[in-house]
Amino acid sequence: MLRRLFLAILPVLIAGCASQPAGAPVTADQVTVHESVASAPANFRIIKRLQVDSWISAIGVPSYGSQDEAVAAFKEKAANMGGNGVINFGCYARPGFFGGSSLACNGTVVRFL
Repeated sequence: MLRRLFLAILPVLIAGCASQPAGAPVTADQVTVHESVASAPANFRIIKRLQVDSWISAIGVPSYGSQDEAVAAFKEKAANMGGNGVINFGCYARPGFFGGSSLACNGTVVRFL
């Protein structure tokens, strides 16, 4: 009996895990970027934290020459992932090997509801 119930529910669980965020796709210029949750709309679903959530971030993260360049890159990534916003966005100076500097940035891609 329990096995039949599990087999009946399994397709629903698999379909739920494979679904994309609801809502119409957006372009990068429609994505909004917020430095904190306080300035963002109250209702959203988290899609993915960028640049700090995988083992690769222990080795290195993408660098940006300016905050405007980083914002454009994050907007593009968010739109490609089905998001329409980035919250908790921030950039931090990273000293370069040869005296220069660059920015390391992170943020959370969300879908505002």
